[in-house]
Amino acid sequence: MSDSTRFNNRINPRFQVDGRVLYDSRSVAVTAIVLAYDAGVGSFRALVGERGEAVDHSGKWCLCCGYLDWDESLQEAVRREVFEEAGLDLRALEAAGDAVVAPEPIFLQSDPAAHRQNVTARFVIELCRLVEPSTANAEPGEVVQLKWIQVTHAEIAERPWAFHHDEILGELATFFEREKNDGSLDAGSTRRFYRAMLERRYPFA
Repeated sequence: MSDSTRFNNRINPRFQVDGRVLYDSRSVAVTAIVLAYDAGVGSFRALVGERGEAVDHSGKWCLCCGYLDWDESLQEAVRREVFEEAGLDLRALEAAGDAVVAPEPIFLQSDPAAHRQNVTARFVIELCRLVEPSTANAEPGEVVQLKWIQVTHAEIAERPWAFHHDEILGELATFFEREKNDGSLDAGSTRRFYRAMLERRYPFA
């Protein structure tokens, strides 16, 4: 093999357990960017939670997120994590016409230098109204509190963040601020942001 065709990968370790071959491979995670337009103040809000003492980055804030389980798709993992961490039943909200879960992630993070070498998919969830969140379904010590915060740089800067989720929200804040300045900010801004992110990923579309 020539130097020009070398790759940086190394083979996933394999283990024999009870007659099965198990692979020690990278984990897949999902991040849910749950947004709702607050017509009363003319701005967007994002659902975030403060992490508890039973998980890492305790005391910091983040979007709903977690690992992909066996026998579920990325979209199913997003719906489950939002239900477990924030008490929102997205399937019921979708059936009522009050929520839309984007069919494709707006971003895939697969950089080996990233957090724990996780492969992370970020999904946008659009709600038609502010739904009261709840920690009732969360594991003990997982989530301290939940808040709908305004997606502005000032409010994002008010709290410490885990997993660089402030950067995700900061990108949203910049987009919404630009739309507000040109007078186009409204309930449809979430979908315009989603389309802009997809066009960035697929420049030949």
